[in-house]
Amino acid sequence: MAHQAVVNSNGIASASQDRSNGLMGDVGSFGSDLATLASLQSKLAAADAKESLQRATPAIAGLAVATLLACAGTVAILGGLGLWIADAFSIKPYAALMLTGLGALVLVAILAAVCVRLLGSSFTTFRRSAEELERNIAWIKTTLTHSGR
Repeated sequence: MAHQAVVNSNGIASASQDRSNGLMGDVGSFGSDLATLASLQSKLAAADAKESLQRATPAIAGLAVATLLACAGTVAILGGLGLWIADAFSIKPYAALMLTGLGALVLVAILAAVCVRLLGSSFTTFRRSAEELERNIAWIKTTLTHSGR
């Protein structure tokens, strides 16, 4: 009697049901773990995004100020500077205005390069999310590989 299957009230052997319920339970448990893992991964990515945005705020503000200076105030200041250079060096006004504009563009390029470098380094916190995602994918692969044993 030790190797006989127990018959339930419907007359169906329950040994095969236990195996299928066990498999379904394992698949369900794995699915639940996977959903929890995805939820935690998204929360970590959101936390990293928030932290990165906080770190990027000074660089974004610097770029906004640089843009405002380049667009609005530059016209008046450079126009006056160009006319002053033209008068001081006795050159034609259009040449002085072009040289002044070129100098302003060089200054804006330097400021933008510094701000872009600051902005690029502010997103290093996403490395944490990427490493955690790699560990989670490795866990999923290991679980799938060893689930049939």
